[in-house]
Order: sequence, then C-alpha cells, then structure tokens
Amino acid sequence: MNDQTDKMKRVIRKLKIKRVIVTICLIIICVPLILALLYKTTQTLAGKQSWKLMEAFEVRSEILAPNIQNSDNYLSSTSFWGGTVTSHRYKEIDGYRVPWSTLSGTYNWNNYQEDALNSSGTDTDSTTKQIFGQAQVYDRQTQQKIPVFFNVKHHYQSTKGFYQIRQIGQVKNSVAEVAITFNHPLTYQQIKKMIPQNVETNWYWIGPSNQGDATDFSNNYLGLQAHDEQLTNSDFQQLRQDINHHANSISNFEIQHFSMLKYAKWYAKKYKTLKQAKFSGIIISGQTKNLAELKTASWIKYSSIGTVVSLKPYQKPNK
Repeated sequence: MNDQTDKMKRVIRKLKIKRVIVTICLIIICVPLILALLYKTTQTLAGKQSWKLMEAFEVRSEILAPNIQNSDNYLSSTSFWGGTVTSHRYKEIDGYRVPWSTLSGTYNWNNYQEDALNSSGTDTDSTTKQIFGQAQVYDRQTQQKIPVFFNVKHHYQSTKGFYQIRQIGQVKNSVAEVAITFNHPLTYQQIKKMIPQNVETNWYWIGPSNQGDATDFSNNYLGLQAHDEQLTNSDFQQLRQDINHHANSISNFEIQHFSMLKYAKWYAKKYKTLKQAKFSGIIISGQTKNLAELKTASWIKYSSIGTVVSLKPYQKPNK
C-alpha cells in the first residue's frame, strides 16, 4: 500500500513538474510573441498617425503658407509611445531661398497634435519699429519680415504705411516679396494680365469674409501656392478638396469673429472652377527695381513688403 502511495506521489510530482516546465516554455515562447505583436500593432498605429501629421503639414504648405514651401517632413524623434515630426520650410524670392520657421508636431498611437506654431499669435513677433511708417510683423524663428494683407472692408484709423510698394524702389540691388491687396476681388485671368513679365507671382489670397483687420491674422492667410508661377484648374480643385477633407488643418483659426473654416467652405462651395474663382490679393516677388514699376498701379489698394534679400554677385535672380 505504501509502495502504491509513493508511486502515485512520484507520478503526481512528475506531472506537476511537467506542467510547470510546459507553462514556463509557453511563457518563454508566448510572451515575446505577444510583446512583438503588441509592439508591431502600436507602431503601426503610431505610423498611421505620423503619416496623418505629415499630410496635415502638406495641406498647410498648400493652403495656409503664404509664399512658404516645405523642403522635407521627417521623424525627428521616435519612441515606443510615438514621436515628433519636423518640417523645414523656406521662401523663394525671385530665385533666392530664405530659411523660414520650422513646423513640428507630436503623435502617439491614437492621435497627433500640431505644435502651437499653428495658433494665432504664436509664430509671429510684432514690433513698434517703424519702417515706412508702419509697425512691422516678423517670423519668430527667423526674424524675417512678414508681408501682410489688408481688408478693404475694414475701417483703418490711419492708412499711413499701407502702400509700401511706393518706396520699394529706394531699396537698391535687392530682391523682395510684396503682398498686394486688390481694390476688389479679381479672377486669375485678370490678375495675369496685370502682372509685368519681369515680376513673379508666388501666391494667391482668397481673402477674408468680414470686416476684421487682416493684419492680425498672424500670417494665417488662406490661399493657393503658384507652382512655376502658374495656377491650373487641377490646383484649384486640390484647394477645394483640401478645404473639404482636411478641416482639422483649418478649424483652429478663429480671429475677430472671422471663422477661417466657415469662410473656406463657403468659398469652395461658391467657386467650382479656377475660371470662376476670385482672389483678394497676391504675393509677388522680383528685383526691387522691377517691383517699383507697380507703384502707381490703380488696381493695388494696399501693399506690404516682406522679406528683402541683397543681390549676390554669384547668383542671378530668376527675372
């Protein structure tokens, strides 16, 4: 009887040991597989969010970046939880490249967040320094002067310094960009007829919808980049698509009771084609002596000089 009992105990002990070994083996095999699967899943989710963030930057570069282009979008840091996307930007002024402030944002498994640079007032500096009689606005990172637009519906107490193109000829041996606000909205074809051949057209502003002061928009102007100085109906349809399908890139902007998103959707609904569309202003660039030819143009209501670059002996302007 004792022998049978001992035998049973040994059998039970062996079974327990076997179960422990099997359990340990399963843990050794399954835990790494589960962790690997979990890591791959989280990284896949984070990867989707990083692509969404990069897409948001691309949309911004097309519709909310007045004469500003991006040179890259890359992952500047990554971790198990997410990471950071950075986009370097620049301006091209008649062939001269000027560095501009970078965009950055963070992402995780579940969502992404563009940094505060996109909010009103956080990416610009104002100063009381007077140039041609007007307080200036600068990009915070690069301290380059920002060309501003004006609202023809807004009542300005003083318009002194709102016609800077009249003084652009005083700046010698340089290239510059100038924001032009029209007397009234114009079509693309009308604009093309008015711009001299020796001046580049870089960007088209679709304008404001109310009577707010557009100079307070902190460079958050809604418009369309001109690639190789040309706009096509395909470019315009892309603008409409970006407005309708990427509202998150626009919806944060609420300035002086002016809803950027509501106006953008109204604009996209009202104008179905480039031929129909009307623009409230443009950004042009060129040699200062060529820009000065527009100083008496009757279709220009207001004008604001942006970045100015001295000519280099080893680099010729585009025009």
